[in-house]
Amino acid sequence: MSEDSGVILSLLSVLKAPPFWLLIGLALAGYAVLFVPPIAGINFDTFRQQWGALIWAEAITFSILAVTRTIETLVNGYRERQHEGARRRVLRFVHLDFQTWWHLAKQQDDSFNSQILADIQVSNLSDQSTQIVKVQMVRPRANLLHTFVSPRVPIPAHGAVPIRVNIMARGSLGRQGKPIRITLALTDQHGEEYKLKNLVVSTRDKVPNPISLMERGFHAWSYLLRLLRLRSAAAEQEMLSILWTYKEGYNYLVLCQAILEEERRSYAARGRRMGKLGSLNVGVRSEPNNGWTQEGRIPELLWMKGEGTRLSSKNLDQLLGIHADLNKNDRKNLENYLLAQLSKASSFADVGYFIFLALHRMGHTVEALRTARTNLAGDKVHGYSNILATMSALVSHEHADIAEAVLVAILNTLSGDGDNDFLLKQKINAARLERIGGTESSHAGNIQAH
Repeated sequence: MSEDSGVILSLLSVLKAPPFWLLIGLALAGYAVLFVPPIAGINFDTFRQQWGALIWAEAITFSILAVTRTIETLVNGYRERQHEGARRRVLRFVHLDFQTWWHLAKQQDDSFNSQILADIQVSNLSDQSTQIVKVQMVRPRANLLHTFVSPRVPIPAHGAVPIRVNIMARGSLGRQGKPIRITLALTDQHGEEYKLKNLVVSTRDKVPNPISLMERGFHAWSYLLRLLRLRSAAAEQEMLSILWTYKEGYNYLVLCQAILEEERRSYAARGRRMGKLGSLNVGVRSEPNNGWTQEGRIPELLWMKGEGTRLSSKNLDQLLGIHADLNKNDRKNLENYLLAQLSKASSFADVGYFIFLALHRMGHTVEALRTARTNLAGDKVHGYSNILATMSALVSHEHADIAEAVLVAILNTLSGDGDNDFLLKQKINAARLERIGGTESSHAGNIQAH
């Protein structure tokens, strides 16, 4: 090493030795001498003219040293925190990409949900067991419906456990049939977060076929028809709202709203996710033996006459009791009010199944179904879907009491409807075949089509 290099290193060691506060103080002292005004008659101008260049050099030098010392302190602190965090993060992850996939699922309301399943091998380098308690998707950003890790077991000390991360997000996370890249954040019971960046997730979905020019034209025509149908539905909904009136003294409407609110409370507690329909005594699965049958046997769709359960509930009995006590004009007003609630704009859209069943008991089965398909179909609270489930349950349990004309009118109303009908059309077909076979009278039922 040359003599000059030794001098430079010695100088750097000397400059690094002073504490941070001393560097700042010397820099500020230099600036004070340069800019301090006359004090007690003492003027520093002569001193500045003679020594100004050296004072400027001193102030700037110590300012630069203070700044670089600050940067050094920040960098060293960041590195220390990184090293400390690395020491605390005792888990290591290996992404098993051949067992990871994502799926794009279309929902009944034509929206899409994305599901991701990721298998990961987790190893624990510490002397204590550690457990993954939380998982989040950092990228791409999405509205997550749920995330969970299974199995929820601790990773033993110096051991390894395979885990599966399940994520359900609203919307599409990528192009159908194409892989996506995601970043996951997993948190252990100590609050330490581990990020798994740029995981490539393949898919088992097929790439959609390219849309031909003819299909594009068909979609455009369908879109135009939907717009016209929506305008027609809005006009019909406005007409329904006009048909019913509310005045002071119409206590039956207040009671009706109270019953509908109570049904909403029942649906929140016993709703679709449980396979129930609010306060009704039947659920979404209405076939005999809940649709289960022995292998090789044809599943039964209809209950034998006299063995089915009449659809009912305490809330429904109260509403029908109010309806029965009214005069003719008030009954019609109440019925029109209920029809007006079979709409996406109604606050009672989620209990449309209850409103439909009430209108069915009042003799307006087909009118209620037509109104629901026009004004409620495509809703985001499963209102229309629940009506189809209720209609399916009605046919399963009470097909012997429903007139042939009503069954035919239901089929005509649902013609071209793409929603899941819970085997409704098949049940109606089975009920009609039973009557043709002579097991029931073709004139069975006293419910009239409206």
